[in-house]
Amino acid sequence: MRSEYSDRQPQVAIVMGMANRNREAWVLNGFIPLNKSEEKTLEEIKNQLNFDPCQESHRLGSNSKAEPERRRNPKVVLEKLTGGDFERERKCWEETDLEILRNRGVSTGLTDYINEVENQLTSIITN
Repeated sequence: MRSEYSDRQPQVAIVMGMANRNREAWVLNGFIPLNKSEEKTLEEIKNQLNFDPCQESHRLGSNSKAEPERRRNPKVVLEKLTGGDFERERKCWEETDLEILRNRGVSTGLTDYINEVENQLTSIITN
């Protein structure tokens, strides 16, 4: 799709990003506990799932709000970790180191998106 517009004037850069399955997967990729309460909540969730939902958010695939699948719903997991606070979610992508986001986001499409932004926008900004 982007290639259709590459030779048009004025030149326009098109960068699109879409999380693989749910946007919550990308936010979870950037979740780093900020206090003991968040650490405890994350540990409880990891024990229920038998994996770390921040390291492997792509494994969260349920859309169900009913048990037992509720625990695999990325919206539910994110709600538990952030308390539904958008400002807390925002910290997950604004304050988490890019290398952590890259490493965790391979299977969610986040790594590809970060690379796309760097490749497409960096050349525009530096020109």
